[in-house]
Amino acid sequence: MSTQLEFLLDMSMRPNIAVHVVPASVGAHTGLLGAFIVAELEGESGRVVYLETPDQGLISDAPSLATKILGGFERVRSEALPKGASRDLIRRVVNERWTP
Repeated sequence: MSTQLEFLLDMSMRPNIAVHVVPASVGAHTGLLGAFIVAELEGESGRVVYLETPDQGLISDAPSLATKILGGFERVRSEALPKGASRDLIRRVVNERWTP
C-alpha cells in the first residue's frame, strides 16, 4: 500500500494530473458507485463514457449519460480536499500507517 500511495504522490506533482481525496468523514457519495471514464473526442462533438459495474463494463456515447456522469463527478469533487491538502493527507497516512 505504501508503494501505491507514494506513486499517487509522485503522479499528483505532474501538471496534467490532479489527485483529490474525498475524506471518509463525507460518508456515502456517488463516487462509491463505481469507476468511470469520460473521453472527449478530438474533432468530434461528443463524449464517450465508460462505466464499470460489479459485473461488466459499459461504453456509451449517449449525451444524457455523459452529462449525468459529469454532474456526479462534480458533486464528488466538491466534497474532496484541495490538491495540496489531499497530498498532505496521503503523506500522513503513509507515515502513520505504512511506514515500519
